[in-house]
Formats: sequence, C-alpha cells, structure tokens
Amino acid sequence: MSRVRRTTFTMNLKFAVCLGTTLLVLSVSTFALDPEKQAALDRYKEPFTIYLAAIDELGTALGSAKTDADVIKAADKFCDEANKFVDDFNANKELFENSPVVKSMDDDADAKKAMEDYLESLKAKLEDARPVFDHLIKALNRDTNSTEFNRVRDRVAATFQRLQLIYS
Repeated sequence: MSRVRRTTFTMNLKFAVCLGTTLLVLSVSTFALDPEKQAALDRYKEPFTIYLAAIDELGTALGSAKTDADVIKAADKFCDEANKFVDDFNANKELFENSPVVKSMDDDADAKKAMEDYLESLKAKLEDARPVFDHLIKALNRDTNSTEFNRVRDRVAATFQRLQLIYS
C-alpha cells in the first residue's frame, strides 16, 4: 500500500471511528431503552414537536409582520397549533394513564434518564422561546381599542390558560 493510500485510509478510518463514537454517545439513551419504552417516549415527544414548531413559526411571522393583520394572522395560527398541541398531549395522557409500559419506566434508570434529558432539553427550548412570547404580547398591546386585537388577545390568553393546565 502506498504512503498516500495508507494516509488517506488512516484518515478515513479515524473519521469513521470519531463519527461512530459521536453518534453512539448522542443516542446512547435511545439504544438503552427497549422498543416499547422508546415508542412511548417518542409518542410523548410528538405533540411537543408540533408546539415548538408553532413557536418558531410565530417568531418568524412576527419578525416579518408588516401590518396589524399579519400580527393577528400569526397569533391566530399559533393559537390553532398550540390548541392542537394541548389536544394531542391530553390524548396521549389518557392513552398512557394506566399503561404498564409507562409505569415500568419509573423503575428503569435508562428510561428515567432519557425522559429527564428530554425534559431538560424541552425546558431550555421553552425558555429560549420567551422573547417570541414577549414580542407577541407587545404586538397585541399596541392598539387596545381594536376589536380584532382584543379578540386575538383574549384568544391568546385562553390558549395560554389551556397550556398552563397541562402542567398543573
């Protein structure tokens, strides 16, 4: 084997080992869970994916809003998606309420760790979203005499109340 080939082969091998190690470390909690527990965890995550996407879309829409109608449209769309999230979350809660798989996760250190890691990640993402909500509130409070702003402000407040009920 020539020196160039050997060097290239060694570099490719090192890259493959590093990539493989990185992927293993990043997904070790996934490999540690049995398929039923992983499916339950994935099902739990699905509504949050929708909600986080709705927050991102709201931030983008508010950032590019040129008119009051754009703000109202963005807020209405967010409320639609956030309410869908609440409905999906509640459906999952009912589905898994007495599930032996979910109950067994309490005694499984790997499952607990995977859930704790996910919840920490989720908490950070929601904290990062705070400026989006601050922007929404500021935009909706611009015109307190507008019936459309008042309608959307009430709708956003009702949506946030539904969101808070999830955590109580």
